Amino acid sequence: MTDPTAATRAQADATVTTAVQEADEAAGLAAALEERVRNGDDSITPEQIASARELGHFAQLRADATRRKAEDAKRTARLAALAELRADIDAYTETTDTDQLVDNIFGALLAYTRHFDAHNARVAQWRARMTELDVPKVQSLDQLHADHGHLGLNGRDLYANNTVYTPVDYKQQMAYDLEQLETAIRHTMAFPAGPRQKTARATAQACIDKVKAAARRGARVRKGQSA
Repeated sequence: MTDPTAATRAQADATVTTAVQEADEAAGLAAALEERVRNGDDSITPEQIASARELGHFAQLRADATRRKAEDAKRTARLAALAELRADIDAYTETTDTDQLVDNIFGALLAYTRHFDAHNARVAQWRARMTELDVPKVQSLDQLHADHGHLGLNGRDLYANNTVYTPVDYKQQMAYDLEQLETAIRHTMAFPAGPRQKTARATAQACIDKVKAAARRGARVRKGQSA
């Protein structure tokens, strides 16, 4: 889109440049005649010098007038552009419900928190039950035995058949997740189109995949089995 204000400024500046050049040329003519007299040229008359000086003075006046007109033209164009911009601003209506966006974010984070809070409560209950039932400590899933229901304890982890259940520090994990998602958003917004869009999307997806992987750490499946 062409900026009409810029075009007006360029045209006005070009007009001023031309007028100034003409004034300089007229002044140079008078100076050249005077120098010829100093160098002994008897053919130059006082009338010629006076006429050249008057021409130079008149050309300077015209240059001054042109400069003022140019400034007026630029000022008028700027005011018109400002009025157009103000009209665009006044006509704009915000259609995005930002309150709803915030509610959506809050709802998602609340659901995220409730999920892991419930997960940790379940893991704590299972641990208590396993302790009451004398489930032994083990080092790996391979050490689970039918005599103990294929259950085992290993530090903070609970082993159940082919799955490892771990309490999740969801407050710390949420900070990590938000950092990764912010990076994904930054890359997506930085290159919405163009040759770098594909790389940006891949980087963003990698960050999202990290968040998804972190969210699955509370229940990790081993031995190539499915949860």
